[in-house]
Amino acid sequence: MLGKLIKHEFKATWKYFVAIDAIAIVVGFIAAIVGFGVAGNIDDLPATMIILLSLGLAGYVFALVSAAVLTTVLNVVRYYRSLYTAEGYLTFTLPATTTEILSAKMLVAIIWQFIMALSLFISISLLVGSFLLYGSIHDLFDIQEFLDGVVYSFMEMLGIIGFWGTLRYLFNVLMTIVFNMLIFFFAISIGQLWQKHKILGSIIAFFTTRFVMGIFGFAVNMMSGAFSMLYDSATDPGKYFSHTTIVSLFISVVASVIMYVASIWITDKKLNLD
Repeated sequence: MLGKLIKHEFKATWKYFVAIDAIAIVVGFIAAIVGFGVAGNIDDLPATMIILLSLGLAGYVFALVSAAVLTTVLNVVRYYRSLYTAEGYLTFTLPATTTEILSAKMLVAIIWQFIMALSLFISISLLVGSFLLYGSIHDLFDIQEFLDGVVYSFMEMLGIIGFWGTLRYLFNVLMTIVFNMLIFFFAISIGQLWQKHKILGSIIAFFTTRFVMGIFGFAVNMMSGAFSMLYDSATDPGKYFSHTTIVSLFISVVASVIMYVASIWITDKKLNLD
Protein backbone atom coordinates (compact mmCIF):
# COMPACT_ATOMS: atom_id res chain seq x y z
CA MET A 1 0.00 0.00 0.00
CA LEU A 2 2.87 2.35 0.73
CA GLY A 3 4.01 2.13 -2.88
CA LYS A 4 0.53 3.02 -4.15
CA LEU A 5 0.35 6.00 -1.81
CA ILE A 6 3.74 7.27 -2.98
CA LYS A 7 2.71 6.86 -6.62
CA HIS A 8 -0.54 8.75 -6.01
CA GLU A 9 1.31 11.56 -4.21
CA PHE A 10 3.73 11.96 -7.09
CA LYS A 11 0.87 12.05 -9.60
CA ALA A 12 -0.88 14.73 -7.57
CA THR A 13 2.14 17.01 -7.22
CA TRP A 14 4.58 16.51 -10.10
CA LYS A 15 3.24 19.27 -12.39
CA TYR A 16 3.89 22.06 -9.90
CA PHE A 17 7.33 20.95 -8.82
CA VAL A 18 8.61 19.98 -12.26
CA ALA A 19 7.56 23.43 -13.51
CA ILE A 20 9.43 25.15 -10.66
CA ASP A 21 12.56 23.04 -11.17
CA ALA A 22 12.49 23.61 -14.92
CA ILE A 23 12.20 27.38 -14.43
CA ALA A 24 15.21 27.36 -12.07
CA ILE A 25 17.33 25.52 -14.66
CA VAL A 26 16.12 27.65 -17.60
CA VAL A 27 16.88 30.84 -15.68
CA GLY A 28 20.38 29.49 -15.03
CA PHE A 29 20.81 28.69 -18.73
CA ILE A 30 19.77 32.22 -19.71
CA ALA A 31 22.08 33.70 -17.10
CA ALA A 32 24.92 31.53 -18.44
CA ILE A 33 24.39 32.80 -22.01
CA VAL A 34 24.36 36.41 -20.83
CA GLY A 35 27.38 35.83 -18.59
CA PHE A 36 29.37 34.27 -21.41
CA GLY A 37 28.47 37.17 -23.70
CA VAL A 38 29.60 39.94 -21.34
CA ALA A 39 32.48 38.16 -19.60
CA GLY A 40 35.16 39.71 -21.79
CA ASN A 41 33.55 43.12 -22.22
CA ILE A 42 32.61 44.02 -18.68
CA ASP A 43 35.16 46.86 -18.52
CA ASP A 44 33.89 48.41 -21.76
CA LEU A 45 30.20 48.33 -20.94
CA PRO A 46 28.38 51.62 -20.31
CA ALA A 47 27.15 52.38 -16.82
CA THR A 48 23.54 51.79 -17.85
CA MET A 49 24.33 48.28 -19.05
CA ILE A 50 26.24 47.48 -15.87
CA ILE A 51 23.25 48.60 -13.83
CA LEU A 52 20.96 46.39 -15.91
CA LEU A 53 23.30 43.44 -15.49
CA SER A 54 23.39 44.02 -11.75
CA LEU A 55 19.60 44.10 -11.64
CA GLY A 56 19.54 40.95 -13.76
CA LEU A 57 21.89 39.18 -11.36
CA ALA A 58 19.73 40.28 -8.43
CA GLY A 59 16.69 38.97 -10.29
CA TYR A 60 18.46 35.69 -10.92
CA VAL A 61 19.25 35.25 -7.22
CA PHE A 62 15.69 36.24 -6.33
CA ALA A 63 14.32 33.66 -8.78
CA LEU A 64 16.39 30.85 -7.26
CA VAL A 65 15.49 31.82 -3.70
CA SER A 66 11.81 32.10 -4.68
CA ALA A 67 11.92 28.66 -6.32
CA ALA A 68 13.38 27.10 -3.17
CA VAL A 69 10.92 28.86 -0.86
CA LEU A 70 7.93 28.08 -3.09
CA THR A 71 8.84 24.39 -3.19
CA THR A 72 8.99 24.25 0.59
CA VAL A 73 5.75 26.19 1.01
CA LEU A 74 3.86 23.98 -1.43
CA ASN A 75 5.11 20.83 0.31
CA VAL A 76 4.17 22.11 3.75
CA VAL A 77 0.74 23.40 2.69
CA ARG A 78 -0.15 20.16 0.93
CA TYR A 79 0.98 18.10 3.92
CA TYR A 80 -1.15 20.18 6.29
CA ARG A 81 -4.26 20.37 4.12
CA SER A 82 -4.34 16.72 3.12
CA LEU A 83 -3.92 15.46 6.69
CA TYR A 84 -5.21 17.95 9.25
CA THR A 85 -8.07 19.81 7.58
CA ALA A 86 -11.38 18.53 6.23
CA GLU A 87 -9.44 16.67 3.53
CA GLY A 88 -8.04 14.50 6.30
CA TYR A 89 -11.40 12.73 6.67
CA LEU A 90 -10.95 11.38 3.15
CA THR A 91 -7.23 10.71 3.53
CA PHE A 92 -7.63 8.60 6.65
CA THR A 93 -10.43 6.51 5.13
CA LEU A 94 -7.84 4.93 2.84
CA PRO A 95 -7.05 1.25 3.59
CA ALA A 96 -3.63 2.14 4.98
CA THR A 97 -2.05 2.69 8.36
CA THR A 98 -1.20 6.12 9.71
CA THR A 99 2.46 5.23 9.34
CA GLU A 100 2.03 4.44 5.64
CA ILE A 101 -0.02 7.58 4.94
CA LEU A 102 2.38 9.98 6.66
CA SER A 103 5.49 8.19 5.42
CA ALA A 104 4.33 8.47 1.80
CA LYS A 105 3.66 12.19 2.08
CA MET A 106 6.92 12.86 3.94
CA LEU A 107 9.00 10.84 1.49
CA VAL A 108 7.55 12.50 -1.62
CA ALA A 109 7.93 15.98 -0.12
CA ILE A 110 11.57 15.27 0.77
CA ILE A 111 12.27 13.92 -2.73
CA TRP A 112 10.89 17.12 -4.27
CA GLN A 113 13.06 19.17 -1.91
CA PHE A 114 16.09 17.18 -2.97
CA ILE A 115 15.27 17.61 -6.66
CA MET A 116 14.91 21.35 -6.10
CA ALA A 117 18.34 21.46 -4.45
CA LEU A 118 19.75 19.60 -7.45
CA SER A 119 18.04 22.04 -9.83
CA LEU A 120 19.57 25.00 -7.99
CA PHE A 121 22.98 23.35 -8.19
CA ILE A 122 22.59 22.81 -11.94
CA SER A 123 21.43 26.38 -12.44
CA ILE A 124 24.36 27.89 -10.55
CA SER A 125 26.80 25.49 -12.22
CA LEU A 126 25.63 26.67 -15.64
CA LEU A 127 26.34 30.29 -14.73
CA VAL A 128 29.73 29.58 -13.17
CA GLY A 129 30.60 27.22 -16.00
CA SER A 130 29.94 29.94 -18.60
CA PHE A 131 32.66 32.14 -17.06
CA LEU A 132 35.06 29.22 -16.79
CA LEU A 133 34.42 28.30 -20.41
CA TYR A 134 35.00 31.86 -21.58
CA GLY A 135 38.25 32.06 -19.64
CA SER A 136 39.44 28.77 -21.08
CA ILE A 137 38.57 29.66 -24.67
CA HIS A 138 40.35 33.00 -24.46
CA ASP A 139 43.36 31.57 -22.60
CA LEU A 140 42.72 33.65 -19.52
CA PHE A 141 43.34 30.59 -17.36
CA ASP A 142 43.28 26.83 -17.60
CA ILE A 143 40.13 25.21 -16.25
CA GLN A 144 41.98 22.14 -14.98
CA GLU A 145 44.50 24.26 -13.10
CA PHE A 146 41.66 26.32 -11.65
CA LEU A 147 39.83 23.23 -10.47
CA ASP A 148 43.02 21.68 -9.10
CA GLY A 149 43.93 24.91 -7.37
CA VAL A 150 41.03 26.97 -6.04
CA VAL A 151 38.28 24.34 -6.01
CA TYR A 152 40.46 21.53 -4.63
CA SER A 153 41.88 23.79 -1.93
CA PHE A 154 38.38 24.86 -0.91
CA MET A 155 37.18 21.26 -0.76
CA GLU A 156 40.27 20.24 1.18
CA MET A 157 39.63 23.01 3.70
CA LEU A 158 36.11 21.68 4.23
CA GLY A 159 37.32 18.09 4.49
CA ILE A 160 35.61 17.01 1.26
CA ILE A 161 38.47 14.86 0.03
CA GLY A 162 38.31 11.41 -1.49
CA PHE A 163 35.36 9.11 -2.02
CA TRP A 164 34.35 8.80 1.63
CA GLY A 165 34.73 12.51 2.30
CA THR A 166 32.55 13.39 -0.68
CA LEU A 167 30.01 10.70 0.22
CA ARG A 168 29.85 11.95 3.80
CA TYR A 169 29.31 15.52 2.61
CA LEU A 170 26.54 14.53 0.17
CA PHE A 171 24.83 12.44 2.82
CA ASN A 172 25.05 15.38 5.19
CA VAL A 173 23.35 17.61 2.60
CA LEU A 174 20.63 15.01 2.14
CA MET A 175 20.09 14.68 5.89
CA THR A 176 19.95 18.46 6.22
CA ILE A 177 17.05 18.48 3.74
CA VAL A 178 15.34 15.63 5.60
CA PHE A 179 15.89 17.28 8.97
CA ASN A 180 14.55 20.66 7.85
CA MET A 181 11.40 19.14 6.35
CA LEU A 182 10.73 16.93 9.37
CA ILE A 183 10.78 20.00 11.61
CA PHE A 184 7.86 21.33 9.57
CA PHE A 185 5.99 18.02 9.74
CA PHE A 186 6.62 17.65 13.47
CA ALA A 187 5.51 21.23 14.14
CA ILE A 188 2.31 20.69 12.15
CA SER A 189 1.51 17.53 14.12
CA ILE A 190 1.94 19.53 17.34
CA GLY A 191 -0.09 22.49 16.06
CA GLN A 192 -3.06 20.34 15.03
CA LEU A 193 -3.56 19.47 18.70
CA TRP A 194 -4.84 23.00 19.27
CA GLN A 195 -8.61 23.21 19.24
CA LYS A 196 -8.43 26.61 17.56
CA HIS A 197 -5.70 28.48 15.65
CA LYS A 198 -3.93 25.32 14.50
CA ILE A 199 -1.76 27.23 12.06
CA LEU A 200 -0.60 29.57 14.81
CA GLY A 201 0.14 26.55 16.99
CA SER A 202 2.18 24.99 14.19
CA ILE A 203 4.15 28.21 13.69
CA ILE A 204 4.93 28.46 17.41
CA ALA A 205 5.90 24.78 17.52
CA PHE A 206 8.14 25.23 14.47
CA PHE A 207 10.12 28.17 15.85
CA THR A 208 10.33 26.57 19.29
CA THR A 209 11.69 23.33 17.82
CA ARG A 210 14.06 25.20 15.54
CA PHE A 211 15.36 27.31 18.43
CA VAL A 212 15.89 24.33 20.74
CA MET A 213 17.60 22.27 18.04
CA GLY A 214 19.74 25.24 17.02
CA ILE A 215 20.97 25.82 20.55
CA PHE A 216 21.59 22.13 21.14
CA GLY A 217 23.40 21.65 17.82
CA PHE A 218 25.53 24.74 18.36
CA ALA A 219 26.53 23.68 21.88
CA VAL A 220 27.41 20.13 20.84
CA ASN A 221 29.36 21.30 17.79
CA MET A 222 31.26 23.88 19.82
CA MET A 223 32.26 21.39 22.49
CA SER A 224 33.18 18.60 20.10
CA GLY A 225 34.85 21.02 17.70
CA ALA A 226 36.95 22.53 20.48
CA PHE A 227 38.01 19.05 21.56
CA SER A 228 38.94 18.16 17.98
CA MET A 229 40.94 21.37 17.48
CA LEU A 230 42.74 20.86 20.77
CA TYR A 231 43.94 17.33 20.12
CA ASP A 232 44.29 16.62 16.44
CA SER A 233 42.96 19.46 14.26
CA ALA A 234 44.60 22.62 15.53
CA THR A 235 46.50 23.14 12.26
CA ASP A 236 44.15 21.27 9.92
CA PRO A 237 40.83 23.01 9.14
CA GLY A 238 39.83 20.04 6.99
CA LYS A 239 39.84 17.70 9.97
CA TYR A 240 37.92 20.24 12.02
CA PHE A 241 35.16 20.63 9.42
CA SER A 242 35.08 16.87 8.86
CA HIS A 243 34.59 16.38 12.58
CA THR A 244 31.81 18.97 12.86
CA THR A 245 30.14 17.50 9.76
CA ILE A 246 30.05 14.07 11.38
CA VAL A 247 28.64 15.52 14.59
CA SER A 248 25.99 17.51 12.70
CA LEU A 249 25.12 14.43 10.69
CA PHE A 250 24.66 12.38 13.84
CA ILE A 251 22.44 15.04 15.40
CA SER A 252 20.36 15.33 12.21
CA VAL A 253 19.82 11.57 11.97
CA VAL A 254 18.82 11.15 15.63
CA ALA A 255 16.57 14.23 15.66
CA SER A 256 14.96 13.23 12.36
CA VAL A 257 14.12 9.76 13.64
CA ILE A 258 12.63 11.21 16.83
CA MET A 259 10.52 13.77 14.95
CA TYR A 260 9.37 11.17 12.41
CA VAL A 261 8.24 8.73 15.10
CA ALA A 262 6.67 11.51 17.18
CA SER A 263 4.73 12.91 14.20
CA ILE A 264 3.25 9.51 13.43
CA TRP A 265 2.45 8.74 17.08
CA ILE A 266 0.74 12.10 17.66
CA THR A 267 -1.30 11.79 14.47
CA ASP A 268 -2.25 8.19 15.22
CA LYS A 269 -3.22 8.76 18.84
CA LYS A 270 -4.25 12.44 18.98
CA LEU A 271 -5.67 13.25 15.54
CA ASN A 272 -7.76 16.43 15.74
CA LEU A 273 -9.43 17.20 12.41
CA ASP A 274 -11.43 20.35 11.66
